[in-house]
Amino acid sequence: MKLVLCEGHDEVSVLQGLCTARGIPDLTFEPYKGRDNLPNVLRELPKRPEYAQQQIESIAILLDANGNPAGAWERVLNGVQEHLGVRLPERGSFAGDKPRIAGYIVAGPDGKGMLEDLCLLALNNVPGFDCLERYFGCLSEKTDCKEYHAKAKFRAWMSAQSDYDLRLGLAAEKGYVPWSSSAFDPLAQFLARI
Repeated sequence: MKLVLCEGHDEVSVLQGLCTARGIPDLTFEPYKGRDNLPNVLRELPKRPEYAQQQIESIAILLDANGNPAGAWERVLNGVQEHLGVRLPERGSFAGDKPRIAGYIVAGPDGKGMLEDLCLLALNNVPGFDCLERYFGCLSEKTDCKEYHAKAKFRAWMSAQSDYDLRLGLAAEKGYVPWSSSAFDPLAQFLARI
């Protein structure tokens, strides 16, 4: 088993869509239900029968950078060392043996952010996306809010689509995310190495 632990169900849908589109087979995705629950999931992992029986070949732990990529990496690094006894050398690199373990911090082009930032970057060349940027630019000029969260931008984009459900996971499942975008290349390359 090649296990990918990610924050939530939306992330599972996005990662499954990316893997399907890029031909990356045989990964098992499990949400750990939020960054604050990651230590609990890592603590319980060695108690799972498939872990004890060495049926897990590799484990990848994905976490959004949010506003603090170094802090996100420390959370993964410390959790893996404390609960699995493995010291990760660097982001995206595997350590250990049966299972091999790696952590990956999901971020936008500036090193901060989350999966929605990658999706927005992938949408950058889609017709109409420039309208979204102008909309948020106008809001920044005319309101007290000067910065908008990637989740707000992605939801605004989705509200303009024919299937206007705003959730990232559903957008991924319904094909609103352009998987061939180079924005996903580093993440896809990491997933292919699991």
